[in-house]
Amino acid sequence: MSRSRLVAAILFLLAGANLVSAQLATGDAALAEFNLDGAIQAYRKALSDQPYDYETSWKLARAILDKATLTKDLVEQKTLIAQGEVHARRAVQSRPDDSKGHLYLAIAVGKLALFEGGKRKVELSKEIKTEAEKAIALNPGEDAAYHVLGIWHREMATLNVVLRKFAEFLYGAFPPASLAEAEANLRKAGELAPGVVAHPVELGLTLRVAGKRAEAKNTLEAALQLPKTWVTDDHYRKLATDTLARLKK
Repeated sequence: MSRSRLVAAILFLLAGANLVSAQLATGDAALAEFNLDGAIQAYRKALSDQPYDYETSWKLARAILDKATLTKDLVEQKTLIAQGEVHARRAVQSRPDDSKGHLYLAIAVGKLALFEGGKRKVELSKEIKTEAEKAIALNPGEDAAYHVLGIWHREMATLNVVLRKFAEFLYGAFPPASLAEAEANLRKAGELAPGVVAHPVELGLTLRVAGKRAEAKNTLEAALQLPKTWVTDDHYRKLATDTLARLKK
């Protein structure tokens, strides 16, 4: 390659990188204003400029999965989860040595498991746990990965008899899941990120399942006092409010 062509190629790559950075900044700014659709649009534009950019892939996966959390349309929800999974897997392929791709892959597969339920839920559970643990191994401060593990423990510990038998067949023995570990992981998530509304809400739900009604009530009430910092916070606030209403009956 001639010197002039090499220079032109370098300038082209730099221009592309600058466009991606600008679109990422636009998406981040939209999220800061709780404009989820604006963020998704910006991240999609960034990905169209550089289809395998790692940061864009995991941020787009995160935004799409947040939209899946908020939508009431079950068909749209499943479509969004599938899209989020694709981008999370792309992120893992691009940077298997970073935590974010593994984290959002765990979240995507976890949402799919909760959506589908039954034996498929148990089948997907192995990948959820594996990816969450990889995220923690790569970044011990990854609070959302502890959140995922907490929910994994709660869901596995509360499987019905039929699904427990299926899990034993799939794993070789029933995995070491417990409500105590669910609680411990969710507490760890809250310690790492005390301002995240979702952590105490899911902890409150877990405490309720464990029969700790008074502590569940206090935890959920405390969650409702936290300021809104993320686009899904209102969803978790409603979950807390609805659960408190049932606890007070």
